[in-house]
Amino acid sequence: MSTSSIPTNIAEVAAPGLLGTVWNWMLYGVLLVQVYVYIYNFPGDRKLLKLLVYTIFLLETLQTAFTGADLYYWFVSGFGNINHLEAPYLSSFDVPIIGSVVSLTVQFFFAYRVWVLSDKKSSWLCVLICICSLVNASAAFTGGVYTHIIQRFPRGWTLKVISLTWLTANTLADILITAAMLHYIGRRRRLGDGYFGDHVLSRIVRLTVETNVLTTTDAIISLLMISIFPTKNWYICPTAILGKLYSNSLLVSLNNRISIRDASIGRGAVVEPRSEAVTYGGTAPSRPAVEPVHIELEKARPSSQISR
Repeated sequence: MSTSSIPTNIAEVAAPGLLGTVWNWMLYGVLLVQVYVYIYNFPGDRKLLKLLVYTIFLLETLQTAFTGADLYYWFVSGFGNINHLEAPYLSSFDVPIIGSVVSLTVQFFFAYRVWVLSDKKSSWLCVLICICSLVNASAAFTGGVYTHIIQRFPRGWTLKVISLTWLTANTLADILITAAMLHYIGRRRRLGDGYFGDHVLSRIVRLTVETNVLTTTDAIISLLMISIFPTKNWYICPTAILGKLYSNSLLVSLNNRISIRDASIGRGAVVEPRSEAVTYGGTAPSRPAVEPVHIELEKARPSSQISR
């Protein structure tokens, strides 16, 4: 195609897909480190939890490979061809569909943690979180299928209806998770915790807010771009990294047990090396030098288990 047929706004057409893919890859690098830290430090976690981590990592690896194929289609095989830039190629599958599966899984996991933190008394709240997550995933899946059928990035009212449902439900689920975890962890601080002190609980609160703020902020930015600029494809950039933010939030949450252990030692507790590791609901063989700490705070452990 001749250069005269390239539109003058080529930069704003090409930049969202390019920047979104690059940031997606950067977050995949962060995820690789998080998965390595998890595998090395928590080999004694329950099989179901390990399966969750490995499944999320496999999905993100597949998604990263697909975004590479998108980038090749847009900027290599379709170099200078505006029709390639306006076609979704595999992005109709890798961003809304795989990303929604990842976000759904992670939000279900956090809903379970809210249920445990509430001493299994907040079933109604957990059901509400799960409903929001299901609406979010269903809308994203619908958007992906629709984009694949029409073979172009949706714009206008069609984009608004699908994306507003997807991202609003996503944001609402994150807000409910954050508010619930802050409430129940705060309640444990007020009532006193037999194992974790205020310092450790403050770390958990801070991590909860920070990780959920990232995903919520990204979803809100996407909503604003779609609402204010419905005829542009600028929303491609923030939505491209949403799934990676969720997967990293999950791994950061799991790996935070290392800092909780260190904080417990800093308060004077001596953690004895053991062949059994207290993890998310069960025990299994673990590395002798590292003892994962139960972040879910289901119940206080006797002091004889953590000090000599």
